[in-house]
Amino acid sequence: MILYFLRHGRAEHTPGREDAARRLTDEGEAQLRAAAPLWRQLKVRPQVVLTSPLVRAVQTAELLCEGLGSKKRPVEDDRVRPGAGWDDLARALADHPSAQRVLFVGHQPDLGSAVELLTGADAIRLRPGSLACVEFPGAPEPGRGEIAWLLDPDLYAT
Repeated sequence: MILYFLRHGRAEHTPGREDAARRLTDEGEAQLRAAAPLWRQLKVRPQVVLTSPLVRAVQTAELLCEGLGSKKRPVEDDRVRPGAGWDDLARALADHPSAQRVLFVGHQPDLGSAVELLTGADAIRLRPGSLACVEFPGAPEPGRGEIAWLLDPDLYAT
């Protein structure tokens, strides 16, 4: 099984705006659009995209699907909201038992902590727009995953 972890792109910090309503900045959107050719080259092909329902995560998930040329829509799931742990993500994943390639779009430190737990890594840095690929010999279990690759957003040409 392959799990992908995409941190939402750069988002605005507008005083007084509710956190859930924060949108991607123009730079954040451009960076994600610039990432699409690299994602396609790496053959990122999720069968399911599970996203936090927060605006910036949904926008990121939509840009990912658009950039990959996927006709599938991201699935908003409250279990991917800020504060989500691996147990929450695993429950969301369980709703898609036939999927062998699942992509989570969410927040830090949640996604980084999940990758650390699943792979046994000491620390994972997921900046806005970072994408990690973790492979498993079977079902995802803590300590059984292997980081196949990790893309830092500085790799995306803008």
